[in-house]
Amino acid sequence: MKARQPLPDPADLAHLHIAELLDFRPDEGIIRLHEQRVVLLSAAAMGLMRKELIDTLGIDTARCLFLRFGFADGYHDAVSLRDRSAWVTPLEGLRAGVLLHTLEGIVRAEVTTLEHDAASGRFEEEMVWHNSYVAEHHLHHYGKSKAPVCWSLEGYASGYASACLGQEVYFRETACLAQGAPSCTVVGKDAESWGDMCEALRFDYHGDDLGRQVERIREAVHRRLQEIERRERHVAKRERELDLLRERVAREAASKHFIAGSAAMQEVLELAGRVAPLDTTVLVYGESGTGKEFLVRLIHDQSPRAGGPFISINCAALTETLLESELFGHVRGAFTGAERDKPGLFEAAGRGTLFLDEIGEVAPTVQAKLLRALQEREIRRVGGERTIKVEARVVAATNRDLRAAVAAGTFREDLYFRLGAFVIDVPPLRDRTEDIPPLVHDFVRRAATRAKKDVVSVSPEAMTALMHYRWPGNVRELEHAIERAVIVAAGPRIRVRELPPEVSQKPVRAASDSGFDLRTQERAMIERALERFHGNRRDTAEALKISAVTLWRKMKQYGLSGTP
Repeated sequence: MKARQPLPDPADLAHLHIAELLDFRPDEGIIRLHEQRVVLLSAAAMGLMRKELIDTLGIDTARCLFLRFGFADGYHDAVSLRDRSAWVTPLEGLRAGVLLHTLEGIVRAEVTTLEHDAASGRFEEEMVWHNSYVAEHHLHHYGKSKAPVCWSLEGYASGYASACLGQEVYFRETACLAQGAPSCTVVGKDAESWGDMCEALRFDYHGDDLGRQVERIREAVHRRLQEIERRERHVAKRERELDLLRERVAREAASKHFIAGSAAMQEVLELAGRVAPLDTTVLVYGESGTGKEFLVRLIHDQSPRAGGPFISINCAALTETLLESELFGHVRGAFTGAERDKPGLFEAAGRGTLFLDEIGEVAPTVQAKLLRALQEREIRRVGGERTIKVEARVVAATNRDLRAAVAAGTFREDLYFRLGAFVIDVPPLRDRTEDIPPLVHDFVRRAATRAKKDVVSVSPEAMTALMHYRWPGNVRELEHAIERAVIVAAGPRIRVRELPPEVSQKPVRAASDSGFDLRTQERAMIERALERFHGNRRDTAEALKISAVTLWRKMKQYGLSGTP
């Protein structure tokens, strides 16, 4: 027959101090607790180690490890404390364990029910844990949990009680602070009283795959150390000047919400960083909406001319006469309406940067004057007779193939070579689809702020549609599509039907090549991501928003080794 046992008296805490249980030996750098050496670690450090194990092994494997770690720790503490204290009954040991856990700052345990029948071995105990450091750090690192998380504390209570009673005892947490409960609640029973759950509990605590799990930890740590060493060697080989330029480019890109995660765009930014300090004429190729003007501004901001003006003109937006007047200026009376002298943009740019957008649309007569300005560093105003020295750096951009225009006779070859001293080719969005998800999330956040709506994400189906669309208008078109979707969204998530019709409707493909283009894009996207992360599959999978297993399968499918 079960007998109800007296519960531990909280007043006992007033007569015990952790200092009385600890033997400090500062001259030797040793602390002992009931004759066993202990070390003091901060709860924050333990929380970080716990997070690293969960992230490396997964939550299920980490849970078993912490259960077994806690069981061994509790069992060892009970045996050591029993030998030192000479308990009269096992229940005295249980009581000491509750007080010890509280004194150690692990958790304040409050026993609400304790029943034990020594003859039958029946045991049941219910406790409330207050201020669990494990739950607090889980909330800090992961937020609210769906299931209890105080695994090491469950294990400790199970191991401690098993050693005290000399039989199998297992504790389970039924409610947890990390779930939103005001405190943690646990129930402990002897193995037989758990019924059908006993075998599952035994496997959690004593399963035969612990060695493999420990080996996985060892291999993960070894791989991490190897990766760190490899990265350090790589950084050591880089030129100091290039490292500084990259850092400046990265800061500028981040400050203006420029997403450049793909290998192709990283290369573009690196080229911009290399040419920015030089006084070289730059020609930027790229389709409309790819971010050419941002790149030109970046070159200006990272150049010695950053303190001077940045002046931009769209050459396609003006007639031949107006463009000539805007670039080179005019004198009074040069044409009807020219009532006073007006300096042109070459003069206004001073020692800054003059950006000639859509340079491929310039008329032949203006091309001749541009060539002279670049070669001789001087201009002549429309209707004027004297030459004016100019010092502005010229950076041009176009979405046309100027080499084809030269071949067709519509663009001067000598001007092309003068402008194209350093060419940067900005890839279209369809060729760097791995940039689409981060761009989408950034545009959603910014559009939701402007529209004052609680839209925070995009459904998987909508993201698939966004990834498969060809984006002829590139990043600009994507931004407008997301802004429209945020405005019409009915909930916190953008759905397919809220995207523009041309994006949401699936394109019609011929039966012979319906999957070829997507497979080609997917292979290229994976290959670029592997190159960016130097073959690290875990980082690559996280960047692509897929699991490591899916990445491995696709690498095998496309014959990718992942070797840098």
